[in-house]
Amino acid sequence: MGLNLSNRQIAQELDLDKDVVQDMTTQLRKGIDQSKPEVNLSGAVECDEVYVTAGHKGKPEEVKKKGAKVGVIGSRGFGGGGHSKKKNHPSSA
Repeated sequence: MGLNLSNRQIAQELDLDKDVVQDMTTQLRKGIDQSKPEVNLSGAVECDEVYVTAGHKGKPEEVKKKGAKVGVIGSRGFGGGGHSKKKNHPSSA
């Protein structure tokens, strides 16, 4: 049996109910998590740069010229101001 299997796949392979497999894998994960040593961090912390508008790294003048919108991050619209088309779907009511 492989390591990257879903609970459904494990249930099928072992011929068990999927709910039983869910309980077994949950118990296994909890045991693994409880046996991990506690992590103690110390020293300096390094943070990378963050650019709110994609494609303008190091060019704040370009961002100002194009008028970056608040809440929009990058061209894919992460952050709530995305590019999406509204579609009217007939209601089933």
